[in-house]
Amino acid sequence: MKKLALALAAVFVLAMACGGASTPDAVVKKAIDAMENKDGNALISCLSAEAVEELNAQVEEMKAAPEESAAFMAMMGIEVTAEEIENMSAGDFITKLFESPMMADELPDFSTIEIGETVIDGETATVEVTLEGETDTVELVLEDGQWKLGDMMGM
Repeated sequence: MKKLALALAAVFVLAMACGGASTPDAVVKKAIDAMENKDGNALISCLSAEAVEELNAQVEEMKAAPEESAAFMAMMGIEVTAEEIENMSAGDFITKLFESPMMADELPDFSTIEIGETVIDGETATVEVTLEGETDTVELVLEDGQWKLGDMMGM
């Protein structure tokens, strides 16, 4: 369950259209592919406007104290300078997280993730995601005709 939770958290946290994904399960698949490819910008494209706003706020907090942020990230095995943080986008931040040795050790074998049942209820949807026998539900919202990850994918 820990690996699934980390994978799902990485999909959201460590991140406005999801490249034409027209169904909730297609958005979840694109988000998983983005994680597997360590592509923060692709992941951000799958997030709801509210989720992107929250992530951008976190990055802005890092920019307010770039020296401290760089030191904290170094403790997690992420090599980044204060100057890089000052110029960092949310997509850059997520990519750095995916590339870190700490995250690499915790992310699952993406080929074992199974996407299950999708339930659409108006402008919200849920998609079941299973890893190593543990199933979690991912929530999505419909924004401007596109399905988006609505929260921190189960976190």
